[in-house]
Amino acid sequence: MNILKSSVFVRLVILIARAYRRSAFAAVLKRIGIICKNSLIYRFIRKYFRKRCLLEYSFVFRCAERLERVVNRFMRAVGKRLNRIFRGSIFVRSIRSFSKYGFGVMAVVIAFLGVVIGALLCVLLGGSLPADIVIVVGAIAFVAACGAVLHDYTRGLYILSAYAVVDWLLRTCAPGLAGMWDEAFFLGLVCLCLWKWAVFNRDRRGVVYSPMDIPIIAFMAVMVFVFFVNSPDPKISLEGLRVVIQYVLWYFVVIRLVKDGDKAVSVSKFFAVVVGIMALHGIFQFVIGVEMPAGWVDQNEAGVRTRVFSILTSPNIFGSLLTLAAPISLGIAFGEDNTKGRLFYGCIALAMLASLVFTFSRGAWMGLAAAFAVYVLIKDKRLLLPGIIAALLVVLLVPSVGNRITYMLSSEYIESSLRGGRLIRWIMGLQVLDMFPVFGVGLGHFGGAVAMNHSLQTMIGNKYEDTFYMDNNYLKIAVETGIVGLVAMIMLMYCVIINSLRTVAKINDKRLKELTTGITAGLTGIIVHNCVENVFEVPLMCTVFWLFVGVIMAVWYHDRKDRIRSVKIQKQ
Repeated sequence: MNILKSSVFVRLVILIARAYRRSAFAAVLKRIGIICKNSLIYRFIRKYFRKRCLLEYSFVFRCAERLERVVNRFMRAVGKRLNRIFRGSIFVRSIRSFSKYGFGVMAVVIAFLGVVIGALLCVLLGGSLPADIVIVVGAIAFVAACGAVLHDYTRGLYILSAYAVVDWLLRTCAPGLAGMWDEAFFLGLVCLCLWKWAVFNRDRRGVVYSPMDIPIIAFMAVMVFVFFVNSPDPKISLEGLRVVIQYVLWYFVVIRLVKDGDKAVSVSKFFAVVVGIMALHGIFQFVIGVEMPAGWVDQNEAGVRTRVFSILTSPNIFGSLLTLAAPISLGIAFGEDNTKGRLFYGCIALAMLASLVFTFSRGAWMGLAAAFAVYVLIKDKRLLLPGIIAALLVVLLVPSVGNRITYMLSSEYIESSLRGGRLIRWIMGLQVLDMFPVFGVGLGHFGGAVAMNHSLQTMIGNKYEDTFYMDNNYLKIAVETGIVGLVAMIMLMYCVIINSLRTVAKINDKRLKELTTGITAGLTGIIVHNCVENVFEVPLMCTVFWLFVGVIMAVWYHDRKDRIRSVKIQKQ
């Protein structure tokens, strides 16, 4: 520590900070801050972000509370009768007897060992396993995972947090299951909620609601409406509708499974550790100079010898995952009470930031900048200047990063982008939107994976053009669903941000406040990254995005219930 304090770099930073504090520029900024803080606009914005959600005052919200009481009575009555029927079965009695001996922990260990053994066999046998080995290892992992989840069904969210690893293992060892496992897992968790309610006579919460329910339902209703109004090919449009709304449904499962704040923290920690290991793998790839396709870097661009991607198939998506995970890890670190925990998750966050730099994904860097701005504005505005200085030092001290940014502003990049890059794709997308402004060309018919899989063509100008990835999720939604769908999408993203900020403002518990701050920043980074990338076209990213929307809204729900309970106790 003394060596670090006496280093030239640290002394230079201290000198710069002292010079800044004594400068006239700092005094001017401080004065401007005082004026802004006392202004009517600042007070209005502060009150707007901190006030209770309008949903809590609405007639719909009061109806939801009444519906909750009615449903709770019904569920208690039916649940007791179903419990009497099922509790005497051999399967239920065996599960309960195993639970006494820590069956859940044993099942987690068995599942982990099964996955590790399967991965090692896959590597030793050249990337593919015989069918009988796949069936045996898969059965062991499946049975053990079922036991673990039945013992504590929040553990199902751990599997969801490790989506990237599970999907990679299946793509590597059992490609036939890779395309359907997440749908089957979703149905399994839905059935699990019903199982716990009917058999174990637990979880009598009934209707679990939050301020995000109505915006999500309204968004899905708009997409369904557009599907019925404008479907040139109903089969393709149905597939496009599935891609848009399927992964949003994870929100309703997650908010149901996160039973309290401790579970929210544990799921977030597991996600941080998984992505942290992937980040270390990315750093290793950069050190060894992993081979990459030539198309990942422009031919005229120099200085980028490799782009890391870990176990994913794209450095841009890996960068997006790190953009979400890094603020969450930082929030967990600040929320820890012990020094070891802070140091551990702080190092994980630093590894994620380093690996994010090595992805050389400019879109992910933009998302990280937005996430950082949101994080410091919520936590401590004084961190803004050191963060900007650190970013500038990275640009100056790492030539490949500086070259990557400056090349984006050069005439060569603009010309290249206008020939076959993002700019020409955006221009063509705007041309299509101009021809179909209200309801677009139809879900799944342009700019995304569905259109690419069906090799669709669209009339642009006087000729047909092959479809392509739009590299802008909002423009892709606009082209497919028109202004109607774009407004619904923008309002949904706005509700995610505003309700996350209001949740942070309400939480008093330090650990949960730091966690929700990190989640809010990470979600904002993904929303910004979507402006230059089709992030929501990737099942991994869409799933983990709505996973943490569900986590932060579950924190809101339980905090509200605790406050209502404390008020009732005080009145008594």
